[in-house]
Amino acid sequence: MNKRVLHFFGIFLVFIGGCQCIPLIFALAFGEYREAGAFLISIAICLVPGIAVRTCFRTAVSDEKLGLRDSYCIVAVSWILASIFGALPFMLTGVTDDYFLAFFETASGFSTTGATIFPQVEALPHCILIWRALTQWLGGMGMIVLFFALLPKFGVKASRISNAETPGPIQRKLTSHYANTAQYFYYAYIILTIVLAVLLKIGGMSFFDAIAHALTTLATGGFSTHTGGLSYFDSSYIYCVIGIFAFIAGTNFALFFDLLAGKFKSIIKDEEFRFYLLIILCSTLLISSYLKATGAMDSFFSSLSSALFVTLNTLSTLGFEVGNFTMPPFCLFILIFLMMIGGCSSSTSGGIKVSRLLMLFKAVKKEIRQRIYGTVTDNTKYNNKKIDKNNVDYILSFTILFTVVVGIATIIISAFGGGDVLNNLLSVLSCIGNQGPSFDNFGLTCNYFTDSRICIITYTFVMIAGRLEIATFLVLFSSHFWNPNKA
Repeated sequence: MNKRVLHFFGIFLVFIGGCQCIPLIFALAFGEYREAGAFLISIAICLVPGIAVRTCFRTAVSDEKLGLRDSYCIVAVSWILASIFGALPFMLTGVTDDYFLAFFETASGFSTTGATIFPQVEALPHCILIWRALTQWLGGMGMIVLFFALLPKFGVKASRISNAETPGPIQRKLTSHYANTAQYFYYAYIILTIVLAVLLKIGGMSFFDAIAHALTTLATGGFSTHTGGLSYFDSSYIYCVIGIFAFIAGTNFALFFDLLAGKFKSIIKDEEFRFYLLIILCSTLLISSYLKATGAMDSFFSSLSSALFVTLNTLSTLGFEVGNFTMPPFCLFILIFLMMIGGCSSSTSGGIKVSRLLMLFKAVKKEIRQRIYGTVTDNTKYNNKKIDKNNVDYILSFTILFTVVVGIATIIISAFGGGDVLNNLLSVLSCIGNQGPSFDNFGLTCNYFTDSRICIITYTFVMIAGRLEIATFLVLFSSHFWNPNKA
């Protein structure tokens, strides 16, 4: 392995250890001194090897250049390392004595999935609750993106890391340098998080709950500080605020800078954003109409508001629990599609992404025209730019990979975990789409606790693969990746 890659991993472990200082502060603030000691040990376990590796390979920084393979290795292995070392606080604080469950919970956080193995979230210490929320916030925009300003010093092209980690097939640069673009994205991310925390505090949440829910909402993660999720607060105001920010988090963050620059026409003309709005509108109307027609909701307004929130909650892959309810099969069918689609590219949402779906529709439309009219001019465009054939090929490959991974994972879960095959399929779809809640017998559930280690590991790697756009993760299992000279 390239020595400079190892040098980066050392720095990354130091970063993970440094992030754990935040829950350490919360542990001290809430008088959780035993848990504070556990976090100190966890921080030390991250810092000592991190500093050692960084120091040992410091001289390699000026000696070696990094290629495309190394960039993919940095992203994929870093996410696995984050989950491995991020699981330590769960073990050391004693909230679980099973490392595999701790690994699952951490991966669920960093991948912004929101699935959990804890049946009673309220029983967890405040420092663990904030650590769960923080892992989602860090994973929302991409952990390695944080290093964009530093990567040039290591000879890494930020554009390569962006292609490997940023959600969605299209990464738009706001400036001539990706490092500056990453900084602007995180500025928006931080400001929106602060604004949401303030609004939630005004709505009646405690200071702690407001911070935790703001972190997880902007990341479209869905970890809550209460087992009942948002239903615990029983507030229309909180549902409204969370719904608005779920919509924002599922939108391409580059559009916010167009908004600040007064480029309203470019926002309106953005094809992905318009398709995103169309999906929300159609889904909301279909679900609300069905709920009203079947008498599931008393009034048109209640059915419309409920349908809008559940649509935003699912499409953005936020996945907050909203209480115990039974979802009608027709509505469930719509929500499954929304869960698979996800939000826009360059957002914090999971899923296939709206842009991919739109380009697939355009490719299918072109294929139909060719079959009807014979040879036709290929003028298929996306946002007034011709769609490159390589983009279409990549999207088709992604769709195939998505289907294959879902199929294999469902077979493994069904073989070693038992249960209903349909429920297993929905759980896998939820994990790979980083949604979190699954539909157990048409009821919404976030709890994935199981005694099967194989099932836990399968769910864990499916979540990481889904967050890294599948190919970035699966490349580690390719013999060609480890032996590039292989024919």
